[in-house]
Amino acid sequence: MAEKEEKKTQDMNPESAEGASNAPIVLEEIKPITVVIPYAKELAQGKELLFALRSICVNSHFPGKIVIIGDREDWFSDEVTVIPHTRVSDNPQIDTIEKLKIAIDSELVSDKFIWSNDDIYFISPILLADIEVLKTKGILTPDSFRGAYRENMIRTIDLLGGGEIPDFETHTPVIFEKEKLITLFEKFPELSTGGYLISSIYFNVLFPSFIPMVLDWKEDQCLLPVVSQGWDINVFNKLISKKKFLNNAESGYSENLIKRLNDLFPDKSDLEE
Repeated sequence: MAEKEEKKTQDMNPESAEGASNAPIVLEEIKPITVVIPYAKELAQGKELLFALRSICVNSHFPGKIVIIGDREDWFSDEVTVIPHTRVSDNPQIDTIEKLKIAIDSELVSDKFIWSNDDIYFISPILLADIEVLKTKGILTPDSFRGAYRENMIRTIDLLGGGEIPDFETHTPVIFEKEKLITLFEKFPELSTGGYLISSIYFNVLFPSFIPMVLDWKEDQCLLPVVSQGWDINVFNKLISKKKFLNNAESGYSENLIKRLNDLFPDKSDLEE
């Protein structure tokens, strides 16, 4: 991760050029932010987490630390903080909310924190502002999915009152605030008992008037999602040259992807033994 940074602001005197040049410089310390990654080793695919962490170390331009909630890998260095947690459900969204509650309660996690995943990669320089920008995939559409995720989406739409609900499940890093999450759990106690899409609930309820960026991988400069294994390396390279984040679905994991990630991030980070 980036070293601790300082922001300089100058108290300018508008009535005097001399006063402006001699004005004191006030240094405001930027507090480190925690990057929290929920992790179940039994569900992991190969070296996803390894390259996700390397990418964060290379491309994050803000001071921070890594906290893993879940399982420890043998190659973690002491720079990785692990909060142990055993998976509580086969429903991924139920387990996610349980790990999120641990993050809220832990003093090891900053009051404002980044929530990411083991298969999300920072592939160009990233500022906190890049993560703070609200992003959607359009509207929640349960008919496009099957199984538990579909049921969780229907449950989410019902909780939010039905209709066309913006879909904030973009598989990109997001920033959560503990106090806002606590307010959300108090408002909707049922979040603790069933599977819900927490990002869609958080941003729809707490930021209703904000206009989010709508992601479209063919046109945006934000995200390239890898959902298949049969892609052309030249097209891939051209696409990622204009993106901030890369992610892969389970169906998109392949040795070719890992080889390309190794090309992008060949060096061990401080997070590895």
